[in-house]
Amino acid sequence: MAVISRLNNLVDLAREKSSDRRRDLLREVADLFFEEPPVEGSGEQSEFDTVLSRLAAQTATEARAELSRRFADAPLAPRNLVMQLARDAIEVAAPILQKSNALNENDLVALAEELGQDHLNQMSVRETVPERVSAAIVRRGDDRTVARLISNEGARLSRQTYEEVTERAETNAELAAPLIQRKETPVDLLNDLVAVVETQLRERILKRFESVDPEVLEEAMQASHNRLEARMAADAEIQEATRYINSMKVRKQFDGALLAKLMRERQFAKLAVGLADMSGLDYRSARMAIEHESVDPLCLICKAGGLDRSLFVTMAVLRNAGRTADALRDAKEYGQIFDSITDRDAQRAMRFMMLRRDAA
Repeated sequence: MAVISRLNNLVDLAREKSSDRRRDLLREVADLFFEEPPVEGSGEQSEFDTVLSRLAAQTATEARAELSRRFADAPLAPRNLVMQLARDAIEVAAPILQKSNALNENDLVALAEELGQDHLNQMSVRETVPERVSAAIVRRGDDRTVARLISNEGARLSRQTYEEVTERAETNAELAAPLIQRKETPVDLLNDLVAVVETQLRERILKRFESVDPEVLEEAMQASHNRLEARMAADAEIQEATRYINSMKVRKQFDGALLAKLMRERQFAKLAVGLADMSGLDYRSARMAIEHESVDPLCLICKAGGLDRSLFVTMAVLRNAGRTADALRDAKEYGQIFDSITDRDAQRAMRFMMLRRDAA
């Protein structure tokens, strides 16, 4: 009762309108809380929650940020106050979102569903991020936030969340790098990225594969194949493109010149079907390589599939037409990239891509 009495006396003083005095009052009430912490679920804790929340709402941002830092490490911090601070400006909310154990899983999910990118970014570095919270962050977070979450070893991800991140990582190296580095990333999802990431990241994946049991790896390849085929199965554009390539085969017009023509005309679905057929790979790997911002994946497929150096250089120049002013310089650079990939490295990557193709 003595604590309540002192608390009420401090509240009476809160009628003063001076912002400095309100800040001092906020500090005094917080000091009182930490001097004699109330029992969880008690009337005293509820009183503290009410008073601290009210005072915090009436003080400046700097004072609220100070309060947030103090309560971020308090496991029995008043819940309403903590939720109020978590929804505050980012300089106030950050310590609570990063560290507060007073927020339970349901609280974190609710906050992740309503707060903005800066707040989600701070939540992503918590010591432990439950699966449901990670799922909400991935669903609503931008690439910077999701990359930070994936880099956090304390974040737990469900299989579905891993698949969502992998699909985004197919066209985004910022996500691919931490996903490949993460020890828990499923092997079959890593295989989804083999043909669509740049050389350095692909080497990391292949190195991971070397330590995987062959039977486990074969099962992973089959899972990868089945999932990616399901994503493409309903695409009418692919079916039309397949019919077109088959017709060109019948006419004996299926060659490198046709691939170059399709690249020039930006008919990427037909080009991907043709490139996949000519290189012996799957449609999805070819399509992602064609559209990737880097020429590395396209170069790998051409090299591994036994396509001519000149065909790769031609397709790369046509693909990037208009992006640069010096096509001759680009052609020379693309040729050097092709030459830099050894036959051994190309066939090593091809082996895993063909395993996926043949898995079903």
